[in-house]
Amino acid sequence: MPTPQVSEEEIVRQLATEIRILESSVTALQSRLEVVRAAISEVTLAHDTLEGLKNLQSGDSTLVPVGAGAYVRMTVADSKNHVMVIGAGVAMEKDVGNSVEELGSRLQDFDKARTAIRQQLDQTVARYQQDREALEELLRRRESTATKTR
Repeated sequence: MPTPQVSEEEIVRQLATEIRILESSVTALQSRLEVVRAAISEVTLAHDTLEGLKNLQSGDSTLVPVGAGAYVRMTVADSKNHVMVIGAGVAMEKDVGNSVEELGSRLQDFDKARTAIRQQLDQTVARYQQDREALEELLRRRESTATKTR
């Protein structure tokens, strides 16, 4: 049984629909990538701060980042333990060394997520460009055919 011939008009509609879907996908992937980048920045700040705390002694004075480029001068009361949120709004006192390792592991996980999202984004953008070029070529041919028949 022969397959029905798809009209050029139908191909144009399909490509236009796919292009709109791909545009939405690109926007969503860019948003996810921004969220992961923000998380990496936050975890890096915490990791580096705790890493620096490991080198201090009780009674030492230091500047502690509080976000948005602001720092507070503090005197270290305990350089071996700190309080860290462990989930669901629950915080507990933890060993600085273990937390540094845990944050390092989180950074690796976020980096893998960033790489995976970036790959998806690159593939989606490539497909978008491919469809866009195909649509433009179809429209150019259609215009050229219409001009010749006049």
